[in-house]
Amino acid sequence: MTDRWKVPLRGISMVLAGLTLGLLLSVAWQPPTLSGTAKADPESSRIWLSIERLEAEQQDLKATLAVLRQDVSRRQQVVAAETDRLHSLQAELERQRILAGLTPVQGPGVLVVLDDSHAEIPAGIDPNLYIVHEYDLRDVVNVLWLAGSEAIAINDERLVSSSSVYCLGSTVIVNDTRLSPPYTIRAIGNPRIQQDYLRNPGYLTGLKEKQRLYDLRFQVEGAAKLALPAFSGGFPHHYASPGG
Repeated sequence: MTDRWKVPLRGISMVLAGLTLGLLLSVAWQPPTLSGTAKADPESSRIWLSIERLEAEQQDLKATLAVLRQDVSRRQQVVAAETDRLHSLQAELERQRILAGLTPVQGPGVLVVLDDSHAEIPAGIDPNLYIVHEYDLRDVVNVLWLAGSEAIAINDERLVSSSSVYCLGSTVIVNDTRLSPPYTIRAIGNPRIQQDYLRNPGYLTGLKEKQRLYDLRFQVEGAAKLALPAFSGGFPHHYASPGG
């Protein structure tokens, strides 16, 4: 080989050697991954640990929130049930107050008026035959209860379970209140049924007989709307006392 070929061949060999070395270096070298960087860098490692801890705390908070939501839902259901129960108790209490006469009421019913006779009393005739007695009032009231009346008052005295109608001399006492004629009885109920009972020949025969013979006033009228006051008296308790 002549000397003029030696230099180029040596240059080519050097170029090929350089290319081979570069190829080997490019295959052997890989860029560091994020995890590798984190492992190699202490600051990055602390950051990743903090992220993992926060993610774990977030999962715990989500689980706690789910439990709390379930508890709130359960408590809301309990409160709703208690509210419905309270409303039922309030409605029942109001109904019992009405039945006990402690609440003013209004509604349809009948108006019954009883009054002493204004006829001249003949000599030798008992004058008691010409006046309205407490038993006349009781008889009318009993027939009205029998007719399904829901509330009754005599001259604004509401009748309740403890009410009394009695006579003191020639005076009628209702709920310890002295009343004088005319006696107006207001009863809330079905006016048609009430009037049928009051006008039934089988009821109030004595009062109707006195009406015919002595001209006592016994008047019955239906009413579209009556207003009755609440019972204003007290309820006596002889044996009962509040429990411990």
